[in-house]
Parts: sequence; C-alpha cells; structure tokens
Amino acid sequence: MKTAFHFLYAALLILVSIPHSQGNLSYNVIEDKLEECADWAEQGECTKNPRYMEEKCPASCKWQASEDERTKKAIEEKLENIESFFDLEAEDIDGELLKFDQFKGKVTVIANVASFCGYTESHYKGLVDLYSQFKASAIGFNILAFPCNQFGEQEPNQCHSIKEFALSKGVEFTMMNKVDVNGSEASPVYLFLKKVAGPPRIIWNFATYYVVRPDGTVNSYSGVEPTELKDVILEAMGMDKDEL
Repeated sequence: MKTAFHFLYAALLILVSIPHSQGNLSYNVIEDKLEECADWAEQGECTKNPRYMEEKCPASCKWQASEDERTKKAIEEKLENIESFFDLEAEDIDGELLKFDQFKGKVTVIANVASFCGYTESHYKGLVDLYSQFKASAIGFNILAFPCNQFGEQEPNQCHSIKEFALSKGVEFTMMNKVDVNGSEASPVYLFLKKVAGPPRIIWNFATYYVVRPDGTVNSYSGVEPTELKDVILEAMGMDKDEL
C-alpha cells in the first residue's frame, strides 16, 4: 500500500543544490515516467531490472532504496533477540498476546489475508478445509491468519469486523491482529519469516504461505492454494495420507 508520503515522494523528488557561480537555488527534478513505478519498485524491480527502472522510475527507486534501508535497520532492531520462530510473539485479533513457544512440536501454517480480494473466497475456503483436515491430528496443528491492508487496501476494516467476516466463512483457526507484512513497519513475525524463508517481499494477499515444522524450520510456498499444502503438512507431521 502506498502511503501519502510514498506517493508524493515517488511523484516528485526535488534535490536542491547551490552552485558556486550563482546565488540562486537550482532544482533538479526527479520524476517517474509511468504510473506503475511505485508498485514495481515495491516488488523489487529496481534490483531485478535496474537499467530500465533507473530510466523510467527514478523517484520510486530512490524512495524504495530508502525504505529498504529502513527495513534493514528494523530487522536488526526488532529481531535482535529472536533466534527462532518460537521466540516470537504477536497479538491475536482480540488483542491478546500470543507467545509462539506454544507451537513447539506442532505444525503451523501462516498466511496474510484480506476480506475484499479476488482470492478471498477460494483461499478462505481452502484454509477452512485445511484446518478441518488436520485440527485433530495427534501432533498438533494450527493456522495463523494475519489480516493486512497493504495490497489494494482490501482489508480496510477494524479487527472486530474482520473477525465477524472470518467467522462467517467458517473460520475456527487463529485470526491474528491486523499488521503490515512489508516495509520498516512490518510485524516482527513477517520480518522473521521473510528473513529465514523468503521471499524478500510479499507481493499480494494470500500470495505466500509459510509452513513451520515441529522443530521450528520454516519453508515458504508462493502462488499456491491452501489445499496444495496438504502433502507438505503430512510430511512435516511424519504421516501418510491414509492416516488422516
């Protein structure tokens, strides 16, 4: 999600210099040439395609470089004492602090969700089905769903409304408090997950699922439906399909 500051910065970056030969200020204006620049920069295109982006999107790339540096510092600060997934903690959708050490020895799936996305129906249904399949497993299973409004502003409501929406979809798993998943203000949970398992940026709602094994090992799966994680979860639990 582009903040007002981001939009202004990406649209027009003014560098002020004072030439020795004149007493007047001169302004060098750096402008983006395409309206998609801010989104491309946020998705990492300044690094993937530097020549093209430098020509077409110089303002957004400069802003993103600054934001990447802020994110790097945030990772260092927020994860200073975090050595494993089980050291993390976060608030659930009711504002209650959830300590992740309770997930030791269990399998945990994590996703960023939104209520008004084109993927909402299929992914919520898939998550509900996945939870119903594994919730009674002996090893223990949970899903942590993090609402996020960074992609198309498709999760604009407050947590109580998000909770009501999730319940209407049949959700029994754990809904977490609304967070950012990208940038310097991202939840420490997502800073950690991206650091240990990638990708560097979450690109959209429901775009990346994380599976945390009983020993805390984290793997990421992008571009999948929740039910496609079934075999991964079975393997993490040391189970066969006929044991479900």
